[in-house]
Amino acid sequence: MKLYPDSKVYIFCPAQVQTGGPESLHQLASKLISLGVETYITYSEPLNNEPDPVHAAYKKYHVPYTYLMTDDAKNVIIAAETITANLYGAKKIRRVLWWMSVDNYLGNVISIMEHYQKNPLAKPLPKYFTFDKADRDIEHWAKSEYARQFLQVNGIPSNKIYHVETYMNQTFFEQAALIDLSRKKNLVAYNPRKGFEITKQLIDATPDIDWQPIENMTPAQVQELLARAKVYIDFGEHPGRDRLPREATVSKCVVITGKRGAAANDVDYNIPAEFKFNLETVTKRQVIEKIRAVFENFEGELEKQASFCQRVYDDRKNFTATIANVFGIKKLPPPSVALVQGVSEGSFLLAQELFKSKDFRPSFIVDDVLAAAEISNELILREQNRNYLRVGKNLIEIITQDDAKFLYLEGRIKKFALFEPTDTEIDALKNFYTPAAEDVLIFSR
Repeated sequence: MKLYPDSKVYIFCPAQVQTGGPESLHQLASKLISLGVETYITYSEPLNNEPDPVHAAYKKYHVPYTYLMTDDAKNVIIAAETITANLYGAKKIRRVLWWMSVDNYLGNVISIMEHYQKNPLAKPLPKYFTFDKADRDIEHWAKSEYARQFLQVNGIPSNKIYHVETYMNQTFFEQAALIDLSRKKNLVAYNPRKGFEITKQLIDATPDIDWQPIENMTPAQVQELLARAKVYIDFGEHPGRDRLPREATVSKCVVITGKRGAAANDVDYNIPAEFKFNLETVTKRQVIEKIRAVFENFEGELEKQASFCQRVYDDRKNFTATIANVFGIKKLPPPSVALVQGVSEGSFLLAQELFKSKDFRPSFIVDDVLAAAEISNELILREQNRNYLRVGKNLIEIITQDDAKFLYLEGRIKKFALFEPTDTEIDALKNFYTPAAEDVLIFSR
């Protein structure tokens, strides 16, 4: 699906919702922007008349949003499988259906039909994707091998399917790199919302094992628990490459699963067969023996899953290459630059010079105070709850240090620029952002 210089991409997302799906949608939007594509999150109308549709967890991606789109053949809309109604209505725009969870799609179809059966005259049956011949122009993205197989079984030709997987939040990797294997405990972490009927039997049979549920925790608390655990078990449905198993392997846990959904194949969950159990035939004793084997020879058992862990590390690099290939993006934009000395005369002059350059793209200016201020004047434009510095006819977004670090880890910020910096300023930049040497630009008069 070729993009043109003036193409726009609209990515549908529910407003004020925090789950794995919306995060993937924001990652996609951020990645397209970094590749030079004009991209918008297209939110549903926010509930309770909230003025801001962006969930707090996704503000750090700094993606513009809209409630409308331009119906043009050069443009593209992307919707996940649970909101396929958004693919209908426009006549010219090109359409992409991103399959993140096969099970969620089936559940959504069932709930629609059940509602219609109970209230057939209440309102028209909502439009949803049904593999009809009329939708042959839709391009399909599979977030997992499980989804790809589902599409193929239901008649979608292989030339209409692209394997598009997302990646874990990069800040998770930073903390995971600090994990000390010697401090791991004989502890099993589990998700009580996934396959708990089986997990409960295991818990009841092993009062000597420390079982810890991942429940009502912040992301930091989840990471802290996984950093201590030796084992993570998940006997759920695995509607795709779920987040928690990936977080567990990066946290140096041995992952044990059933053979449901995506966990049944060796592409989505490329872990040895000895760590996967057929829930129709497995006994409690077999799973418990494997858990105890991990406790007794932890590093040896962990090494057996090294390829599974490495695949998670490779996801971000693969995602960038996949998106560029899917949209035929061959020429990358100039590297985006963040000015890290705040809004000052020096940074203002530097921004002016960078806007004249063809080698760099001034994208952000880092200023914690002004990023949080609710102001709008001749110097600052406030739009969509974000502030922009006016530099002539150009705008440069003002962001916090923390967001700048996140966007650097994401690959959205490529370079940091300083204007006649002191040694202290250079040291502060290197200590906080830990950039590669080539990513630090120093300018003088």
